[in-house]
Amino acid sequence: MNRAEFIIIGSGPAGVSAALPLVEAGRTVLMLDGADSRDRTAFAPGERGLGSSLEGLSLEDGLSPKLRAPEARRAMSAFTAVNKVVGENFVVAGAIARGGLSRLWGAFAAEFDAGDLSGWPISHAELSPSYARISARIGVSGVTDDAAGRLLGASGPLQAPLALGAASSAVLARYRQGEASELALGHARNAVLSQPIGERRACDLRNDCLWGCPLGAIYDARQDLTRLKARANFHLADGAVVAGLEKRPDDWLLRSADGRTFSAPSVLLAAGTLGSTRLVAPLLPAMGEWPLLSNPTLALPALVPAAFLMPSRPTHSLAQLAFFLSLQGGAQISGAVYETSGLPPSSFVNQLPLGRRAGEALFRFLAPALLVAAVSFPGSFSRNRLSFDHAAGTLSVQGGFAETLPGATTAVRRRLAASLRQLGAIILPGGKLATPGTDAHFAGTLPMGGLGANGTSTLGELNGHSGLYIVDGSVLPSLSSRHATLTIMANAERIANRLANS
Repeated sequence: MNRAEFIIIGSGPAGVSAALPLVEAGRTVLMLDGADSRDRTAFAPGERGLGSSLEGLSLEDGLSPKLRAPEARRAMSAFTAVNKVVGENFVVAGAIARGGLSRLWGAFAAEFDAGDLSGWPISHAELSPSYARISARIGVSGVTDDAAGRLLGASGPLQAPLALGAASSAVLARYRQGEASELALGHARNAVLSQPIGERRACDLRNDCLWGCPLGAIYDARQDLTRLKARANFHLADGAVVAGLEKRPDDWLLRSADGRTFSAPSVLLAAGTLGSTRLVAPLLPAMGEWPLLSNPTLALPALVPAAFLMPSRPTHSLAQLAFFLSLQGGAQISGAVYETSGLPPSSFVNQLPLGRRAGEALFRFLAPALLVAAVSFPGSFSRNRLSFDHAAGTLSVQGGFAETLPGATTAVRRRLAASLRQLGAIILPGGKLATPGTDAHFAGTLPMGGLGANGTSTLGELNGHSGLYIVDGSVLPSLSSRHATLTIMANAERIANRLANS
């Protein structure tokens, strides 16, 4: 099948969230995916932790633990070459893999609130029904009745939160005793099941989430692809790396790198912010440089001495706790607290003033009482710039931070250390801002409501290019410190619902 009413480029969370409403409305949908039928969904015995090339044994290389895992490396390995995206002082995160970036996400699920949507051409009320449907479909565990839960949104149904590890449990218990703290702290909210949904089983607390969940408890867009492929009006084209888009009088013509052509009156780009921007760039006039939003991130290790006296508890490797802290001037940082017992020692050893053997021994000793607080700053603190070379077809990303970020980082580190100390956790030396792009949360290149050539309508339709819609993070006009994936999925679903009934 080479023609449909709608073509969707990309099989990740945004792509499937757009495909489902269209298919359920009876519209014909063709999804083009750069991965092919040989895209493996499981590792051979022994490969899940080490990787097929033993990359799991490598020393810390600046990437976050989730991006260093073999599953993530496999998903990301072909992206830069296929999409002709290069980065300087920037981690180019994207995936040529079935399911896209859901293959490697941290599964944190949060809604943007009215403040986060300030300046957007749509409101929270317009997104709320889609938040609810997405949450019910993918399965989200958490609460709305603690300090963090009240800030993470209440549009969708929630399963019960997963059991906390000993160190996280000790910190939360102190917080609930009324210890003075300027933090809003509570259970994290994750797209992971504590109760089964269909063939997906509930998390059994085996604590190796980093390596890919064999139970299907963690949401993965491939789960929705299975549902879609069962419908007669949905088709998936394997190995279809889109090389170019051409507007014709009545439709769009798409050419793949292997010479195939596809056409449809409406095309939805869901290739991820960098992938979609690279596809749109040849259609735009020379832009010079334009901004790319990302979330600057800071990881701070913390020791909870009380946890040494507590028996170990079965838990998981996803975010355990969530927290919020308001900055001077009204900006808000958010973050997540992780237990380290499920993380590889190589993620920490190079940050210790010890040899590798001694460092690993120290890490294993401290791990039961060691937490990592991952701090996320709003996209307004990023200063990344894109440029596109029309002759070479190359998209370049220059990473950078706002001049105000170092001061904000110092203040956050000090205030977070004081708050956690009151809760029985001691911030340890170390921890620094990650290289721009490490967060893999990108937005703002084709903003909804934008008036320039790269702007889009409230439905993500590119200005001056009727029938070409962008439904991934590219169209978010601003980037909250909250994790954006749930919002991207909800916005894609909102757009597709409108198009399905137009």
